[in-house]
Amino acid sequence: MPHDHSEGSGEAVDSVRAGDSPPPRRLSEALQHAHAEAAAALALGDPVQAVHDLRKGFKRLRALLRLAGAARNRTLSRRARATRNALSATARELSQARDGAAREDALDDLVAKAGLSSAARRAAAKALSAGAATTGEAGLGEHRAALEALLATLATDLPQLGAALDDKALIAALAGDYARARRAGRAVDPANEESLHELRKTVIAQRYQMELVSPAWPALGELWVDELQRLRDKLGKHQDLAVLRALVEAHPLRAGRPPLWLAALLDALAARQEKLAGSALRLQARLFAEKPKAFRQRLSAYMSALSDGK
Repeated sequence: MPHDHSEGSGEAVDSVRAGDSPPPRRLSEALQHAHAEAAAALALGDPVQAVHDLRKGFKRLRALLRLAGAARNRTLSRRARATRNALSATARELSQARDGAAREDALDDLVAKAGLSSAARRAAAKALSAGAATTGEAGLGEHRAALEALLATLATDLPQLGAALDDKALIAALAGDYARARRAGRAVDPANEESLHELRKTVIAQRYQMELVSPAWPALGELWVDELQRLRDKLGKHQDLAVLRALVEAHPLRAGRPPLWLAALLDALAARQEKLAGSALRLQARLFAEKPKAFRQRLSAYMSALSDGK
């Protein structure tokens, strides 16, 4: 991870070396839990729920593998990054399976929060869902063998990857990703959907990563994770609306004239996205107000107190 004097994590990240005492099992246990979550999802009978839970497990795994990727051990670092890339590619292939549900959720949100009429919502849903592809396994079947192979490979690799960082190195890696999320929030353009989507990725990583240190101060840690989840939800709704907007704008016109519901839907979309972006960025500014160096020092103090039994 490059050193950044203004926003960086400070210390370089060390990995475990031969002869060192075994590191705490914090990262290893979290990776194993995320792997078990993904494996359980793949075994579900409901393909829609399976895809939902798989994507959730993969997001948790990718967030944790970002930390393992900061290890000095280049072999483990490269392996963590390659595994994270493989999970990202697989998640993209599965994303179409939730498009229909996301579309419906976005329309419901516009009715509840942006004044879209129920009649316009029904007309839009009917028009936008016409011709949508459906499969018996919600797109999971064609990927099942590859998913099983990926999870099997993970089961072999995770013990080493989980041992890549001791607590000191883990805190440095957490501070590095905190700095990344802080920079993303400060650079974001609230009118740019792609910019907000990139911010959302950093927030998702932080949300799962901070669970690693929550036990050091449960009351504060759990609140922090909850607020990160709230920020993630706001940015997620904004992203679902961006996908809906693209679908609406690509919808073919009949006789060259827009349908009656189109103008009302686009107006509601614009108003709701503007409100979500403003609310999300205010929350992001509060959650990431602390400078990365102070953030790292605070986490170090919490972890030290936990180790000392204070």
